[in-house]
Amino acid sequence: MSRPLLIARRAAAGLLDAIQALSLVFVIIVAGIVITALTSSNFYVLEILVLAVIYMQFTSSWDVLCGYANQDNFGIAFFTGISGYIAAILNKSLAMSPWLTVPISATAAAAAGLVIGWLALRLRGPYFALLTIVFAAVLSKLAYIFSHVTGGEEGISGIASFSRSVETDLLVCVALLFISVLCMTAFARSHYGLILRSTQHNEDAALASGINAAHYKVAGFGVSAFFAGVGGAMFAHTHMQVSPELMAGSLSVLVVLMAVAGGRGTILGPVLAAGALTLFNEWLRIIEIYRPIIFTGTLIVMIYIFPSGIANASFFARAPLLRRLLFGREA
Repeated sequence: MSRPLLIARRAAAGLLDAIQALSLVFVIIVAGIVITALTSSNFYVLEILVLAVIYMQFTSSWDVLCGYANQDNFGIAFFTGISGYIAAILNKSLAMSPWLTVPISATAAAAAGLVIGWLALRLRGPYFALLTIVFAAVLSKLAYIFSHVTGGEEGISGIASFSRSVETDLLVCVALLFISVLCMTAFARSHYGLILRSTQHNEDAALASGINAAHYKVAGFGVSAFFAGVGGAMFAHTHMQVSPELMAGSLSVLVVLMAVAGGRGTILGPVLAAGALTLFNEWLRIIEIYRPIIFTGTLIVMIYIFPSGIANASFFARAPLLRRLLFGREA
């Protein structure tokens, strides 16, 4: 059997395994969003669902590396920002279709992720986290310095949406999310994910056994950056504008908090937590003056009660069927 055919068969087997590993709740949520997009004409509800799907994309992309390798990346806004701006510039300056700008900008984010990963993953602990913060902060400053390209504080507006209706935009976003989660689950269940988990538990033992841990971490960083880039491009084409807020440190912190609250190293835990917390944050607009306090307080309480995240709570260890229903089959 030829090597390309063998690779294709392995990829197909990996995707089939990932499909079987998905949780029933996640599939139901995706189906519910699709049904809502097809039947509802409530613009506000549809826009909130678009935002929830984007945050689901952000948290899952963070978790595919940081959850499995136990590396704290506080610079994910670097990848969402650079991808969003590249998509915006390609669309505005070169009149490229969103169907081209999304893969191109996500690939650019992945390339940046490979470079940053090669530099940053040589460090451990807080030094790695600090370096990722620095990269995101530098990019944010560059957006102001090169304002003739990025639009400075106002950003870039007038970006083309995926379609002429928010309903179709929502369908596109949830399709991208489903495909992304499927691919990230396949990656996490592959030998790459296995080795990343081994470095989480005992990296020195992995190195002693002859495993090139840096290679696998850099690959994981590239995968994480690619899907974060998909989320950044989704944001650009659904909101039809990008600004420095897309690469702000506050976005990175929010994504990390959502992912940790959901349960790192599970992918679907952060996804479900991001969706629920986004909807909860929007519901709190009825008491706008207290919204930031209540939302932040809720996150703190969740992390205090479940320090390892909801999906990793000891309760689910005693209820494997419920865990399988909510968070899918473990690798």
